[in-house]
Amino acid sequence: MRWLMVLVLVIIVGVILWKGVRAQMAAELLAERAKVSWTNVPKKVLAFYYAWYGNPQVSGRWVHWHDVDEAQKQIGSSTHYPLLGPYDSHDPKVVEQHCRWAKEAGIDGFIVSWWHPNDFHDRAMPLILDTAQKFGLEISAYFETVPTRTKEQALEYVMHLLNRYGKHPAWLKLNGKPVIFVYGRAIGEIGLDGWLWVIVEANRRYEGGAVFIGDRISKRAARIFDGVHTYNITGLTAGKSPEEIRAWAQKVFPDWVSVAGNDRIACLTIIPGYDDSKLPDRKPPRPITERHNGETYKVLWEAAIAANPDWVLITSWNEWHEGSEIEPSVEHGDRELKTTAEYARKFKQLPPRQSPKRVGLIPESERKRLQEKLGKVPIAVLPSSDSEAVWWLIGMGAKVTVLDWEQVVDQQRFNPQNFPIVLYGGGESYRTTVREQNDVLKSLQRYVRDGGFLVVMPSMPMPFHYDETKPPPTAVHHAPQLWLPLTVAWERPPEGLKLKFIVRNKSLLPHVPDQFAFPESSDLRWRPLVPEKALPETKVLPLIELLDESGRSHGLGAAIVQVGAGKVLYVWFRLLDIDVGEAILHDLWDFVLSQTCAAKG
Repeated sequence: MRWLMVLVLVIIVGVILWKGVRAQMAAELLAERAKVSWTNVPKKVLAFYYAWYGNPQVSGRWVHWHDVDEAQKQIGSSTHYPLLGPYDSHDPKVVEQHCRWAKEAGIDGFIVSWWHPNDFHDRAMPLILDTAQKFGLEISAYFETVPTRTKEQALEYVMHLLNRYGKHPAWLKLNGKPVIFVYGRAIGEIGLDGWLWVIVEANRRYEGGAVFIGDRISKRAARIFDGVHTYNITGLTAGKSPEEIRAWAQKVFPDWVSVAGNDRIACLTIIPGYDDSKLPDRKPPRPITERHNGETYKVLWEAAIAANPDWVLITSWNEWHEGSEIEPSVEHGDRELKTTAEYARKFKQLPPRQSPKRVGLIPESERKRLQEKLGKVPIAVLPSSDSEAVWWLIGMGAKVTVLDWEQVVDQQRFNPQNFPIVLYGGGESYRTTVREQNDVLKSLQRYVRDGGFLVVMPSMPMPFHYDETKPPPTAVHHAPQLWLPLTVAWERPPEGLKLKFIVRNKSLLPHVPDQFAFPESSDLRWRPLVPEKALPETKVLPLIELLDESGRSHGLGAAIVQVGAGKVLYVWFRLLDIDVGEAILHDLWDFVLSQTCAAKG
């Protein structure tokens, strides 16, 4: 029995150690991606392309076309009828016509749906590449799926694409690096953490590296991938009139560009329409976006040009099943190609997207001094942290250790002696319980009471709001129990209200302007700290306050809460990514470090 107990103990210790190693490996991978910076990206117009069609004349069978009636010009699995008829994607004449049309319409290349090595789609790729080269077009792959749901298979498939096609003259490249687009399904199959590993490993194995554009509009995805996009917007445009679509796109497109940030590739996707109602496996009601006689496509083009992304993506060239094609059809002729030619020319006349001017730039000498301090003080980062603060710390060379939740509830591991500072950079959900009810919450409370400094710089509006222990997430609103009296003020500011932030402690924020405007776009959910609601045993030090033009306060956007020997710093999430964000991060982390024994020593 003794040997069995020893074995169990060894296994338990091994699992704990492995989790710690795994968390730190993730931090190192994130540090690798933090080095990536894409600026002055040339404008491109790319269309999603499907090489999955076959007919008896070329492939010996129908592939993807069903219930074909060529006399009546009807296809059971297609909303519209191709002008070329039910063609075969392996037919050189078809591919040549596609490339000729695309070139004439000002399209720079195709993003070709790709599923497995050596399958029907993969076997079409050499023909597409060679033909595209003749017309001066560029080709990329749309990585559709990871069948085994393992990061190892994802890497195997990626390396197949890079090694087999990456050096072809027609493959889409950026600074000499081949580009691969990754569909949302494939992201979901191994998760963002899985793709983080795949991307770093692929860049290590493939000489010169590669570029990955992920189908997910989020800050975390933008940090892991080289750029972000979405495949289809019909879920947001279905049932709308052209003017409603215009209003929606004018509001959303700039936000999506801002999510990519200043150092990633920003893509916007437009559609001519969408109608997959002829597919029998898709039950009504369907998210149908009407073409409105071509107006849908035009208003989306105009909104995309106004938002000025790096690349405009068109869904699609030939997804006939979903009725999103711009390829000429019997029903619409070449109307969408003419529209593409008109607007692609206007888009590509725009200069490359520029990074916005940063406010309150830090002198290099002060920046280096802070870097030296950050390299000396151990900082713990709580799980799932992906806010701007995390990436800023990594970029500054901070001594960061990413913890898992099991480590957070281990008092021997997680305490102010080991980590004088802990950062919460997550969203609105966190894990409240590992072994006993709310043991994570209690561990964080103990940490602060014992003299630790909890820095709350979240990636979403309301930190510690949901419990992710058991799906679906349950609202717990634990911020007040961590001495942060946060409140829900608004989802968007009241119409006509003029707002500005005022710095209330200039000694702690010397590089931040005395006042600056409330952001006008993207996520504007305001969750201020309200000092009047603070617990009696705490003391609130205001840092940044939001006022309207009458001088009325709308709460604090940044504040320090003193809790006995410990402290909690709160910063509203949007303060980290607007133009003053770098100055705020620099000044507040300089203060936080000054409060630790290690920094003083």
